[in-house]
Amino acid sequence: MDDTHDDPTTSSLPVTPTLQEVLDAMAARHGVTTAARARELGLTAEVEQRLERRGVVRRPAGGVLVAAGAPCTWEQRALTAVSAPGHAVLSHGAAARLHGLDGFDRYELVDVICKKGSWPQPPDGAITHHTRGLTPDDITEVRSIPTLTVGATLTLLSPTAGLGATARALDSALRQGHSIDELREIGARWRRRGRPGPPTLLMLLDERDGRTLPRSWFQRLARRTFERRGIRLLDEYPVRDGRGLTIAELDLAEPKRKIGIECQSWAWHATPTAQHRDARRKGELRRMGWEIVDVWWRDLDHPARVEAELDHLLTTRPVCADPAG
Repeated sequence: MDDTHDDPTTSSLPVTPTLQEVLDAMAARHGVTTAARARELGLTAEVEQRLERRGVVRRPAGGVLVAAGAPCTWEQRALTAVSAPGHAVLSHGAAARLHGLDGFDRYELVDVICKKGSWPQPPDGAITHHTRGLTPDDITEVRSIPTLTVGATLTLLSPTAGLGATARALDSALRQGHSIDELREIGARWRRRGRPGPPTLLMLLDERDGRTLPRSWFQRLARRTFERRGIRLLDEYPVRDGRGLTIAELDLAEPKRKIGIECQSWAWHATPTAQHRDARRKGELRRMGWEIVDVWWRDLDHPARVEAELDHLLTTRPVCADPAG
């Protein structure tokens, strides 16, 4: 592609300055251009048809030209899909991959999104999404490919990718330097009845904002479960090892059964170092016989998960003869 004069597919064609300019433009954009851009550069429809007949270019979608000699990459597929008629941009998992968000480096699908009422015509294999919320502020260009911004990508990601994958992608976006306030503003702007993605992002941002759960809320939640059995919980209970050193101070605890309840925040999981520190601490607690129930911001909307876990522990764990042991 870079040395057109040695390409057997073009050796029988005169390589005019116009043709060379078109081929160079394609080489700079994953081997892709549009017929409209080729016309702007001076390539006539007649010459384009000759190039297609001789196998120099192919037309995978209406109005899109791909250089036959260019490597067939995922980026080429993505740019082809958004270059087709319909004003679509890359979205969802495909946008997450293009932005380098964790967990999407091997994502092979090509998702595109456009405004409702616009009907894109991407090549076969592309997944089309529609929305009323898309604005110019939600669109950027990454490696020559029009795509949703990181914020808009995360806002729409969870319905197709799931909560865990969205949380992992969000964590990597925060490490890239995107701020919680920036992402929250985008999530709030997209929030509308019937859109499940924005509330999920806002909930995940709350977890990562250094905020702690309302103590009154999770105390009430836990106590409902314990009080049914006449068991009293202790606040801010210190757990010490055999040397008397404090291993942890549990938000709530039932020492006789060694059940602890902790409010979790993203600070404990934001980096590998933090994750290792938390895992080592919990490992020491478990070595001493404790079981820990983690409570997250998302449990505000789904308290049944916490209650079920506490119920199970209260049913299966015996009373310890020596809670400090």
